[in-house]
Amino acid sequence: MRADQCGENRIELVLLLGAILVAGSLAHSAGAQETVNRVKNAGRVVCGVNVRAGLADLPTGTTWKGLSVDLIKALAAAVLGDPSKVSFVIADRKSGPEKLLKGDTDVYLPVEPMALSKLANLGLAASEAFFFNLQKIMVRKESGITAAAELRNKPIAVQPGYVNEQNFEMANEEQLRNYFRRAGWQLMVFPFQEWDEMESAFLSGRVNAVSAEETELARLRAANREEVGSAVILPEVIGMEPVSAVARSGDLHWLTLLNATISLLIEAEYLGITSDNIDVMMTVNDPEIRYLLGVTPGIGIAVGLDNRWGERVIKAVGNYGQVFKRDLGADSALAIPRGLNELWIRGGLLYPRPIR
Repeated sequence: MRADQCGENRIELVLLLGAILVAGSLAHSAGAQETVNRVKNAGRVVCGVNVRAGLADLPTGTTWKGLSVDLIKALAAAVLGDPSKVSFVIADRKSGPEKLLKGDTDVYLPVEPMALSKLANLGLAASEAFFFNLQKIMVRKESGITAAAELRNKPIAVQPGYVNEQNFEMANEEQLRNYFRRAGWQLMVFPFQEWDEMESAFLSGRVNAVSAEETELARLRAANREEVGSAVILPEVIGMEPVSAVARSGDLHWLTLLNATISLLIEAEYLGITSDNIDVMMTVNDPEIRYLLGVTPGIGIAVGLDNRWGERVIKAVGNYGQVFKRDLGADSALAIPRGLNELWIRGGLLYPRPIR
């Protein structure tokens, strides 16, 4: 083969590879924009949710409330300019991912993390955590128990949980056993398959201690004030379940927007921007505040929206601290302390990713 012919073949091969890469890039870009475009065309964000007090609940039977609900409202404010343009579909561990994959919903919000193997096998991806659902122990006040160490050799009611493909998705009993094992304490488990049975045992006084996610313990206490309204949730963290939003793994732009919205809520609290003072904050000279609120252009480019999307989010739901206080904290019936859901500068785990 002549040298000039070899050169021509190499050029053709390079051009062919370049065309394939460009085509793949365009296809990926189109797929990444798919959910955002569908939401804009439908004029609504549709979310599948696991029902849980403080996260996604219907306390009045008609209006959805909770931290997860406010996250989706924030997303609607960012994309559609209106936090009310949302719809929620009740889902469970099985139907939630199915509805998302079929396109019936745009995002799925579980109350505990999906196993990594399950996410990978289904072609799904999880956002960064926006809430850490801590497993704790709650005791009846009359028991006099003030610390987990005092529960050695005393029965603790707990549910076994469930597994998926050898990965624990919720493992309350396992985490309780591990906690006591690491401490070198003897554990006496009072196992219940059904939550209602375990709740009845605690309310009746058959058991003085119950271990579950803090959201469930707080709901049990708030809903049964006459029986156990003075029950005490012990401070020790038995286990931790980071709660994330779940999207289709091909929709990278949508996942980026989810992460950016979570980070914006956290960053707004860190910078002291609230739904009450945002108009004043837009006039300050702090470069981070001006960037976050779109006064200085740039934040829109990062997520494919206009520069005022952050302003709309904060005006719609407030910053993370406001949302937490309203849905889970002091202004809610659950009265859950911030704990590990505090900002990193206050000893918590919440840290915003840069929105660049």
